[in-house]
Amino acid sequence: MVKRQRSTRTPARRRRPDPRTQWPDQVRVWPPDDREIRPPRPPQDLPILSPEEFLPPPRRGRGRAAVAASVVVMALTLATGGVWAVMGPADCAAADRVRVTAAPEIAPVLRALAERDADRTGCAQVSVRAGRSYDVAAALAAGEPGPDVWVPESSGWAGLAATGGAPARVGGVRGPSVARTPVILAVRQARAGRLAAAAGRPTWNMMSAGGRLSLRVPDPRRWAVGQAVLGLGDLAKDVSALRAAIVPDPAAALEVLGGDAGVAAVTTEQRLFTYNAAEPEVPASGIYPEEGAVSLDHPYLVLTEDRTRRATALVFQDTVTSAEGRRAVRQAGFRDGEGRAGAGVDEERGLRAQEPPRLAPLPVARAARALDAIGEVTAPVRVLMLVDTSWSMRRRVPGTAGTRAALAGRLVREGIGVLPEGSSVGIWRFAHGLDGGRPYREVLEIGPVTGRSAKIRAASAGLATGVGGRAGLRESVLAAYREAVSHASADEPGLVVLITDGGPDSGSLGLDELVAALGEESDAKRPVAIAAVGFGPDAGRAELTRIAAATGGRAYLAGTVPRARQAIRDAVTRRPCAVECRD
Repeated sequence: MVKRQRSTRTPARRRRPDPRTQWPDQVRVWPPDDREIRPPRPPQDLPILSPEEFLPPPRRGRGRAAVAASVVVMALTLATGGVWAVMGPADCAAADRVRVTAAPEIAPVLRALAERDADRTGCAQVSVRAGRSYDVAAALAAGEPGPDVWVPESSGWAGLAATGGAPARVGGVRGPSVARTPVILAVRQARAGRLAAAAGRPTWNMMSAGGRLSLRVPDPRRWAVGQAVLGLGDLAKDVSALRAAIVPDPAAALEVLGGDAGVAAVTTEQRLFTYNAAEPEVPASGIYPEEGAVSLDHPYLVLTEDRTRRATALVFQDTVTSAEGRRAVRQAGFRDGEGRAGAGVDEERGLRAQEPPRLAPLPVARAARALDAIGEVTAPVRVLMLVDTSWSMRRRVPGTAGTRAALAGRLVREGIGVLPEGSSVGIWRFAHGLDGGRPYREVLEIGPVTGRSAKIRAASAGLATGVGGRAGLRESVLAAYREAVSHASADEPGLVVLITDGGPDSGSLGLDELVAALGEESDAKRPVAIAAVGFGPDAGRAELTRIAAATGGRAYLAGTVPRARQAIRDAVTRRPCAVECRD
């Protein structure tokens, strides 16, 4: 019998497809890096972390499991108060260690550096725990003791903590940047090429309500990555559009890329680095708007006033900002404090080595106001729509086949459609003699928006029928205001949205009397504002302005249908005017 000899040939190694040939009509990064990317010089000694220690194993198809496992580990970490880097001999007193609380994404790097120092000195002098920047800022604002050293996502958190009530010295603390990561956009890799061909060079205005991208923004009240876009592009002028884009956290922003090809996620370079390193089923490409990017700087803030702890904290600061420390942060997908990227920040992971121009973040005072506005428009509200159905509302709207009353019905539906989740709404109409001696009538009682879509459609459509009679605006406004106050609360404020084309008022209540009555009826424990939306040449600018101002509301004057539609969106979201607005 002749034995078959085993082949001595080495089996061909299965190669990963080159993305540049796999997707020849697409781009990995938009716009591409304009400079030559040279490989970094090899380190003179061993790196602090190997890629296997920091990143999940690169196995195709297991990306989701790796990410899920990371989320579970992070949840357990936060639930148990964090994982402390406590290494060293038993005689090292834990009470003497400097406590460092760092943003979760940078904490593993700092913990490894602390452990390396412990190995060298024989005693752990620094302990590192992960803590969300928002939680630390909120604790400081509430007067709770803080860590000895705080490394938040961005320097802005210290200022926001001081604005919220933390000691003034917290807002004045300065420290070097441990690691930087620009805030950019991410889209499905398969969509990037088509988007680049259609839109040319990217800008932050692509995020606007009428832009090419449907955006997902991590909640700016909780995450610095969301705060970074507040002052950029047209989105900064449209809080209602921003509200619709908000997702709970950065992970949720990237997760939607796997299920929706028509969205873009606001994310950081480092998070996109980690996302693509896990080899997800749907890889993503970075988009670098040509104006530049706000960079999260992860400052090293020494908060302790104890001289001994402060001295130890400054020694560890030297470790973190040393050449060894800078290599560690670059290896984790960050840029170092000077903006230099590591070898892994490249087109293979949907990124580019060249740092984008640095844009200045919003000043703390403006950021605080913006976050307050976001909190306001995302909170549930009780709205009473008060719609003029007097004879003048029979007139045709120029350029359309419909009447002013029909337009008002559409405005009501659109306004209700952008109310925050959990809101309530009611609809009234007014004209002289509608309900016996009263010039107003309830069309839909105040109740939850959810579950009443059919009733809301029928009530708003019915506003176009039975139109006639003289206006009874002032008496109707006062009655609607009283009704709204009775339903409002400190946690769920009220709003009366008045929609009218003006005209002479047939009631006996004078304007001065109405304004005085609104002041007397106001209740700080049941806040209610009036937003007056007027259209047509007889809208009565001065009267609507006085009525709205008496309750802390706004008057909107819209001369065209598009402006009227924008005005109603502005009115129900209680944001600064984007149309002509009279205070």
